[in-house]
Amino acid sequence: MNTRFCEKCGKDTEHKEVMKQKPSKYGKSKKEQFKAFLDGFFSGPAASLPGGASLELTDRYVVCTICGKATIENHGQEFQ
Repeated sequence: MNTRFCEKCGKDTEHKEVMKQKPSKYGKSKKEQFKAFLDGFFSGPAASLPGGASLELTDRYVVCTICGKATIENHGQEFQ
């Protein structure tokens, strides 16, 4: 955890990092879900994290441990 300024609390508080899956660009139908599977399957294991999540499919959030306000922080080439 790290300490940073929280806009909602108005002071420096402890924050934790959370990775969440981005919403799918594919629809909810079986055909669209199959397309999503094929896209993930052929994107290759080289772009995957140890947990099996691809950086292109995740967002990085910093969350205040006091109030719970989540701020998206996708910095760096890996989140583009």
